[in-house]
Amino acid sequence: MQNYEVNSAFCILNFEFMKVLFCGLKYEYGKPESGLSFEYRNFFETLQAMPELEVEMFAVDERLLAVGREKMNEELKNSVVEKQPDLLFCFLYTDEINKEIIEYITKKTKTKTFNWFADDHWRFEIFSRLWAPLFTAVSTTDSEAVLKYRSIGVNIIKTQWAANIHLYKPSLLPATSYPLPANNITFVGKNYGNRSKYINALKVFDLPAVGYGAGWEKGRVSFEDMLKIFSNSKINLNFTQSAFANFTGKFKMLAKTILHPYNAASYMKAYAGAQRNQIKGRTFEIPACGGFMLTQDADNLGEYYEDGKEVVIFKNEDDMIEKCKYYLSHENERVGIAKAGYKRTLKEHTYELRFREIFNKIFV
Repeated sequence: MQNYEVNSAFCILNFEFMKVLFCGLKYEYGKPESGLSFEYRNFFETLQAMPELEVEMFAVDERLLAVGREKMNEELKNSVVEKQPDLLFCFLYTDEINKEIIEYITKKTKTKTFNWFADDHWRFEIFSRLWAPLFTAVSTTDSEAVLKYRSIGVNIIKTQWAANIHLYKPSLLPATSYPLPANNITFVGKNYGNRSKYINALKVFDLPAVGYGAGWEKGRVSFEDMLKIFSNSKINLNFTQSAFANFTGKFKMLAKTILHPYNAASYMKAYAGAQRNQIKGRTFEIPACGGFMLTQDADNLGEYYEDGKEVVIFKNEDDMIEKCKYYLSHENERVGIAKAGYKRTLKEHTYELRFREIFNKIFV
């Protein structure tokens, strides 16, 4: 067994050309009406842009809708056998791929298999640990999951979210559909947990902030307008709490222990893990757009940005309010931090860098 950890900001590939088959959802949650998925925009499009790769996508959701689950799985297997990619790069959403198909590709073909696991802070116990042993190697963004993977004999790579800088870049154009609030304090993301509590607290102090996304009054914004909001807001808020950290999340976990009592311990561990704040994709996407980010702290965030110099971390509601007041009245300092965060992102936190580091570890 080999254990890997990605730390270096730059590495040189030990191969000149590689064929990659990317397996994931093309649309957000598999729904075309919701637009392109996170993994399509950030993973597949980044892989396509890397000159040393020949990349195809196996769109699980499209094939599932067209031919059904079993036929779709057979198509994936046949595609690997016929095209013989060097790497099958997966981003599993749930159990859309049959375990025996992954195991067959890993053990019976020359193709190496890899999966990027998300939300391991709470999904490790109820999902990731059940699938990880099937792959040649897997990655996690959770600092505490590394030892857990090693304990079950998995080749684990510690990595982190990043930014697709081909998409996330500074924009001088204002958001066309959603004019920014007077104070330019915004948040883009779903409304859950205590997020509305933070937004409402700012309004009490005459610091009106606006949330965009599912559950907010303004609703979802287009991808293009989201980039403009990141670029043009004076303060971009970032919340890092898990969706399952609050009472609703606990209720859902408890409900599943009733439905699946044999797995009750795993669901309770998942709820406990959800209490740890985690780095989100926004953490890198906002600085990549040149935006100033005021964020909750999160698991190993300090490894990626320096507080007060590249981003600003707030500890609680009162701290957030005070720092909003301060940075709205200290424009030069705010702009300087945004510029430093942007430079750090381009230097160290792009998906090209993440993927090249991962590939080097897989193909050692």
